[in-house]
Amino acid sequence: MAACNQEKPTAEIIVEGNIKHIPDGKVYLADAHQYDVILDSAECQNGHFLFKLKSDSSFTPSRVSIHYTNNTIPYDSTNSTEQFFHRLGYRMLAFYNHSKGKDSLKYHDTSFFLEKGRTRLLGDAQSNDIRVFGSRETDLTYSLNRVDFGWLGNLEGEKRAARLTFFKNKIQENPYSYYLLKEIYNAKEQYSEQELREILALFDQEVQGSTFGRKVNHYLANRTDPDQPYPNLSLTGANNQQGWMMDNGAKVNMLVFWASWCGPCRREIPQLKELYADYKDRGVNLVSISIDEKPESWQKALGQEQMGWQQLIADKEQIDLVQQKFNFNAIPFILVADSRGKEIKRFTGYEENNIHLYRTVLEEKLVGK
Repeated sequence: MAACNQEKPTAEIIVEGNIKHIPDGKVYLADAHQYDVILDSAECQNGHFLFKLKSDSSFTPSRVSIHYTNNTIPYDSTNSTEQFFHRLGYRMLAFYNHSKGKDSLKYHDTSFFLEKGRTRLLGDAQSNDIRVFGSRETDLTYSLNRVDFGWLGNLEGEKRAARLTFFKNKIQENPYSYYLLKEIYNAKEQYSEQELREILALFDQEVQGSTFGRKVNHYLANRTDPDQPYPNLSLTGANNQQGWMMDNGAKVNMLVFWASWCGPCRREIPQLKELYADYKDRGVNLVSISIDEKPESWQKALGQEQMGWQQLIADKEQIDLVQQKFNFNAIPFILVADSRGKEIKRFTGYEENNIHLYRTVLEEKLVGK
């Protein structure tokens, strides 16, 4: 008689690698976003290594990467952060995206999800032909490569509704996914309160009670009521004098949140110059608010860009407050508000055709439609 015994769920986390052309020596399991945060280390012999970690009730799947070196260059031989990261960057395993079918080897990722249970890594480091087995969060992430899950951007009408339905269907198919919830949270400002509550309810109870589930609920409890005006904050101007974000005497306030290091923000400036020239005498108050942590970088960008409208910067300790009060997480972010500071429309991200969307909103408000 034959029988199959189902493997009992385990709280243990195991990552096992059998990879050709990886040198003997130490291998390191690190946070994929902070390479200097080492979660575990193991000895690699003949391409085989094994990580074992314990999880507790607070554990949630997270992205990790694997770095390796050889015995001639010990991992911790230098105090130089630059050399440390340089070495990591050139000795990092890359995993092919098996979800892409015949094009799988064209797409690689240097991270995978650390999950409870056993994850296996099989392949050849020399040819970057390494696949991740046993990680359903990784499989899901790879399948959504280039989808920008959770991002609604500036879509409206049927296109927005269709994308929102796609997100909901994907969550219903994978209610266990912490990855999907995190991506929704990262774009939370693009959803209404009702939409966020409906989406959160689609996840398993364990996921709803996770760190990001609690963050969504905390965000909903503290976000600005859409029927209430935004606060008119006083911030530092280019001449080090305080200035108001909004003008109560203007017909429309157009607030542009940006930073000197943000490429899309800089690419949008020619559009803003065009809008400023066309609307500055028609009752539109255009103001750019930087969230640069280094004022000197902001001042340098102002000198380069030569923007003729009011320029303000949030002090380093004000940045979180500004983002919370104005309900945004990504830049460039544009808020169009009336004279009282009540929201008319919001736009996130840069696209070449955005200027047409801006003009439509401004014209509708100015002509009283």
